[in-house]
Amino acid sequence: MDRSHEILKHAKLSEPGIEIAPYFRPLVRKKDGHPVLYVDVFDATRLRELALTDPNIDGTWIDQIDEVDVVGDASNIGDAIAALGREGQFQYVVSSHNFEHLPNPIRFLQGCERALRPGGVLSMAVPDGRACFDHFRMPTRLSDWLSAYHRNLSQPSAETIFDSQANLSGYIVEGASRVGCDMRYDDPGQFVPRQMLKSAYAEYLQHLQTEMPYVDAHCTVTFGAALENMLWDLRYLGLLNFDIVEVSATQGLEFYVHLRKPVAAVALDEDAFFAARAQRLHRIARNLGVAGYGKPGPGQTALSIAGQRVIRSAKRAVASVVPKSAYTAVRTWNRKRRGKGA
Repeated sequence: MDRSHEILKHAKLSEPGIEIAPYFRPLVRKKDGHPVLYVDVFDATRLRELALTDPNIDGTWIDQIDEVDVVGDASNIGDAIAALGREGQFQYVVSSHNFEHLPNPIRFLQGCERALRPGGVLSMAVPDGRACFDHFRMPTRLSDWLSAYHRNLSQPSAETIFDSQANLSGYIVEGASRVGCDMRYDDPGQFVPRQMLKSAYAEYLQHLQTEMPYVDAHCTVTFGAALENMLWDLRYLGLLNFDIVEVSATQGLEFYVHLRKPVAAVALDEDAFFAARAQRLHRIARNLGVAGYGKPGPGQTALSIAGQRVIRSAKRAVASVVPKSAYTAVRTWNRKRRGKGA
């Protein structure tokens, strides 16, 4: 599967668009001549400084960091675009693994609506909380989003930071910790919680007593069915005016969300809405926790999943006998060849 295609399939790259926080791995490259604006909380100089100090970032990727056009919190994208005099001028907004960090998701979604022209799309790649280091956290509720919106939060709450730290986990494979796993093939039993409860509580008390600097955290922990239901609820409540085009099945540790700004207003049928909502809620209940693991996604069968598990086991067996440096070099080259990064 080409993840770039999955995220960009509704975006017309020849038309003006916005990418949120592209960092060193933009989905839409300015260098390819696309009329795209980059939005990030830091400017390019600061991003390059951060990349140089991050051991997980290959030095060659730093050249991919381009100039940032709008510096600021993506939650305020609506005001930022209005300040440029470009409300309603963009065909697409794309975001990869940024939405979950936003302290005020509703404000962000409303801002994207302001930036897009009628028929424009917002497309996002979002981590599935069951398949990443949020594995032991409870899913975010609509009430959490409403609280952040009506309190006009501009940074994660003390409670969100505590929850993210107290329930942080790693996916352990052969003694090494990873940020997550592939829900289609991997064993959720390999998630191990960190032992940070006491330090998380100490930091929580500090946040309550004094104004602390911004602490990054996943403010939204979710999976496809749960997020889709919250989006529909927001539309019903009049807080959002997007058509939900698609919320995909989880692929690896992420899923894809595509929303379209309507060309014309269409009223929701209340009876139909609540009938569909009941079905969505049942689907959420069936897919909480580890229930989504090992389920065939689009184009997959139980047999193909079993085959992939055999392949992954074989790869691990090879890695156990081949020198680590050689195995890592081949793996890194192969992932770059397929456009996945390291």
